[in-house]
Amino acid sequence: MSIDTFVIMRKEFEEVIKNKYILSTMASFPLVFSIAIPMIYLLTIPSNISEADVAMFEGLIPNFDSMTPQQSLIYYIVQSNLPFYLMMPSVIPTLISSYSIVGEKKGGTLEPLLATPVSSRDILLGKSLAAVIPSVLITWFSFLIYMTLVDAMTFKIFNYPILPNTLWFVSIFITAPLLTLMSVYLSILVSSKVNDIRAAQQISAVFVVPIMGVFVLQLFGYVSIDISTMIFFSLIIFIMDIILVRAGTKIFRREEILTKWA
Repeated sequence: MSIDTFVIMRKEFEEVIKNKYILSTMASFPLVFSIAIPMIYLLTIPSNISEADVAMFEGLIPNFDSMTPQQSLIYYIVQSNLPFYLMMPSVIPTLISSYSIVGEKKGGTLEPLLATPVSSRDILLGKSLAAVIPSVLITWFSFLIYMTLVDAMTFKIFNYPILPNTLWFVSIFITAPLLTLMSVYLSILVSSKVNDIRAAQQISAVFVVPIMGVFVLQLFGYVSIDISTMIFFSLIIFIMDIILVRAGTKIFRREEILTKWA
């Protein structure tokens, strides 16, 4: 990473810190998904659960036969929260990159930036990293809180920590960063076509809908996310990232911005 890229990234970080809307939205994710939601469902799960109540989970969770009905229900609900942690790296980058690109585009400050001797590559990389790094860190931090809280509240029931497992490890440390990169470059493509920050965020966030669809289907037992499915999903996102990075790099050129982004 060049000095110019670092300078651009630091500038973008400073702008994010000044934006109360972005900060409050980013802070809400750990509070809601890592504390509020698990506290609600873990504290309200009854202890008198029968085998008939959890029979539908057979085949959806590993080691089902060796678990008690209560353990099966808790494990299933904990796993069902996984799509929320795939939604975070999908939504948060759109907040940052939309303000970073469309905000400067609308305010007329992007053109002066392009007049500097900094290369377009360094500008794009700096802006991209300024969205990717905090999004990934917030996702990891949120998972750390979630893991600690879940293990603390369920250890007496399982007698061992149920998180992290292989599926969560792959999802949080491989799939999530790939989704973040995908979200950033989707925002860049959208930003080249619109001049409104909210429109850019809304259009970029459309691809979160399939992720939430997976959550709903998993919650009702129609699909089961396993390690092989997550690896395949990550591979597809990786391929899409390559395509989007190349497309974003092609679009983010001085000539394109000055003539078509105005």
